[in-house]
Amino acid sequence: MKEKINQLTEKYLPNVVALREELHKIPEVGFQEFKTAEVIKRELNKLGIPFKSEVAKTGVVALIKGKEEGKTVLLRADMDALPIEEESRCEYKSERKGFMHACGHDGHVAGLLGTAMVLNELKDEIKGNIKLIFQPAEEGPGGAEPMINEGVLENPKVDIAFGCHIWPGYPAGKVGIKDSYMMASSTCFDIIIKGKGGHGSLPEAAIDPIVIGAQIITNIQNISSRGVSTLTPAVISCCSIKSPTETYNVIPDTLAIKGTIRTFDEKVLDSILSQMENIIKGITSSYGANYEFNAIKYYPSVKNDSETFRFSKDILIKTLGEENVIIMSEPLMGSEDFAYFGKKVPSNFFLVGVGENQDENETLLHHPKLFWNSENLRTSVKSFSNLAVAYLNE
Repeated sequence: MKEKINQLTEKYLPNVVALREELHKIPEVGFQEFKTAEVIKRELNKLGIPFKSEVAKTGVVALIKGKEEGKTVLLRADMDALPIEEESRCEYKSERKGFMHACGHDGHVAGLLGTAMVLNELKDEIKGNIKLIFQPAEEGPGGAEPMINEGVLENPKVDIAFGCHIWPGYPAGKVGIKDSYMMASSTCFDIIIKGKGGHGSLPEAAIDPIVIGAQIITNIQNISSRGVSTLTPAVISCCSIKSPTETYNVIPDTLAIKGTIRTFDEKVLDSILSQMENIIKGITSSYGANYEFNAIKYYPSVKNDSETFRFSKDILIKTLGEENVIIMSEPLMGSEDFAYFGKKVPSNFFLVGVGENQDENETLLHHPKLFWNSENLRTSVKSFSNLAVAYLNE
């Protein structure tokens, strides 16, 4: 079966490359992936694979049924792009000004469609079902949870889930896998400091929200080093500071601060939020100012099921060779809403290397110069296909 999958992967690789390049030209942000969904439906129709569309607005769910009854494997790809102006050197650049597939989701969709081509040709040799999930809005506000709420894990009931992400930090042909915690949870926060505006030459007559904000930022940045165990990963980043004035001599009434928190432990997150509130309250009150503090918990942490990890490790080594399977020693502080699937069914999320010798900026996700070779999608197609077949048939 491994050899059949290898042969079919090479057979369909030109189709996969063409699809990735087509999708790269039409990037669409979360819950706006209408053209992307049309491409997916077109290809599924060509293959004769039944599907349901408009799940969580733009998502598509397809089902390949094996010859015999059995379990159900879920394979997931996210669809959305980012509001970034493309500067890459590829010949199939984005045709939408201000938007780009800067995180590789065009490759995820093309790779899963390639997997569909392979598995559809092998369906008479498969027990059970493969459910293909094309999910919107991974970059925000999140499409995994709405799709689950609309029943994608049922009819037939999903037994196990696999997801992957292209990773320029690993050489092409290799994959990165990790037991237990793989990626961090994501929480965003807004702080609004309400002071009293005035003339820059008379600061004593104002309540300066900028001075207050500077002290708040310095103090909350110290929470991760002084308020959290040094053995517990935690990141607090203030990423935006904005006041309503843009002149040299006006102290504004308000200051807005936006940022993100990344952790793996819910209790640690709750402790961080409590400490932040205490700091904000203490500093603003000492200056006679007021504040608003709002935190939005987005995605939980991606935690790979240990048994599913061990199964995946064994199959990926057999598929790619032991030298091409990297066992990650540390988790990533980035986040992924594949985490919601992992909260419902045993799952494993892994990284697919696409890195080659190139300019440093071309290897950064969410960078306007991101560039990678579409042919590296053979790794994701082979990996997904072998994981699915091995689980269902063994």
